[in-house]
Amino acid sequence: MRPQSITPATRRAAPGWPTALVLAGAMFLVLFDSLAVATALPRIGAEFAVPAGRLQWVVTLYSLSIGGFLVLGGRVCDVWGRRRVIVASIALTAVGLLLSGVAQTFAVLLAGRVLQGVGAAFAIPAMLASAATLFPEEPWRSRVFAVVAVAANTAGMAGAVCGGLITSYLGWRWLFLIVVPVAVLAVLTALLWLPADEPRSGRREPLDVTGAVLVTGGLLALIHGASQIGEHGWRPVALLPVVVGLLMLAALTRWESRVAHPLIKPAVVRSRRLVASCLAFGAHSAAYAAVVVVGSLQLQDAHGLSAAQAGIVLAPVLLAAIISAAPAARLARRYGSRRMVAAALALCAIALALVAVSGRSSLPLLVVFLIAWGLSAGPIYVGLTRECIGDAAPEDRGMASALFESTSHVGGAIAVAVYLTMVGAGADYSTTQLIAAAVVGVAVFTTLYLMPSGGDQR
Repeated sequence: MRPQSITPATRRAAPGWPTALVLAGAMFLVLFDSLAVATALPRIGAEFAVPAGRLQWVVTLYSLSIGGFLVLGGRVCDVWGRRRVIVASIALTAVGLLLSGVAQTFAVLLAGRVLQGVGAAFAIPAMLASAATLFPEEPWRSRVFAVVAVAANTAGMAGAVCGGLITSYLGWRWLFLIVVPVAVLAVLTALLWLPADEPRSGRREPLDVTGAVLVTGGLLALIHGASQIGEHGWRPVALLPVVVGLLMLAALTRWESRVAHPLIKPAVVRSRRLVASCLAFGAHSAAYAAVVVVGSLQLQDAHGLSAAQAGIVLAPVLLAAIISAAPAARLARRYGSRRMVAAALALCAIALALVAVSGRSSLPLLVVFLIAWGLSAGPIYVGLTRECIGDAAPEDRGMASALFESTSHVGGAIAVAVYLTMVGAGADYSTTQLIAAAVVGVAVFTTLYLMPSGGDQR
């Protein structure tokens, strides 16, 4: 772990809970509507007379925008300044929310969702990079990542719970409009509490536009193709975006090796901590898809629950993740992130295997195993962000954050495509979940092998 230089701005911000809460609050804000809008899809379809098959774009375009623009957002915040990007991205999110809330056509609603996704894609790496830079020393670093993890998990759960209530009593438009004044307040709070970006010495490094186009287009195509495979199977219409995405990412690799100022610096991707963290996070995202997507289908099919009832049964998973994030900071400092993450991944794999083999047994027992799985999520996220982002050079932390978060979106999209294809081909739910458990089991060993142990206890 390279030593961190503490600037005057860093020293001033490091001891402050207000700064930590601003970062956590911004994370909550940009992720709140990710699940909330799903509860309003029937009302949206009825108002705009949109068939059910097209309604999924309200959710899909948001996810595509985040996954596709994360890497670009990470580089932009490193080059232009994290505070500037946080403020601008929250403002862009507010515009997207307002546009969605007042939309008179379905196309305008989709445009608003794209703006929200792009805003989140730029905000997330800037917030994670700021957390590592403004809080360079323990115990604050682990505390801040724990608070951010709680905010991210709480946003999903709060959106899922509040979305139905807001839609039922106020109307679906208020899912977006009610967050607009909160976003404006968040912009003002960020300007007040986040330290100004320090002026860079010398000439500002130019942004690699070609690399940005290749990585954004490649990720967009890859994630979109994976989602289409999950929906339509291995048809040419679904495979074409995957092929295009892979070709663009291959071209990116060749381009980045030649350009003077690459979008993704070789030193960033050579970090063993980053590689180990990305592999572990991608595996955990595949397990998350097995629990939430496959688990929801399993609960409806094997236990006769409705979609809403299945969501209620799965809610304790998010609650357990929130609870487990609280002690993760202390565990990381005492035992080291490497050991904590490996143990949490092992719990994740074992709990998922138990979910798989008990899928058709009593529902209370299944809920116990799901809660056990949820308890693994907090330590995994806190430990991996602490290692991956903290290990990067200060000027590259936005890119490290973006690469780390991208593995979640890419890994999750590919996992869902594989699972749904297997289920469509006749495989039972337990088989897909056991495969996910095996993937996480492999991640235990890659974490222990790749992640250096020298910086564990700091």
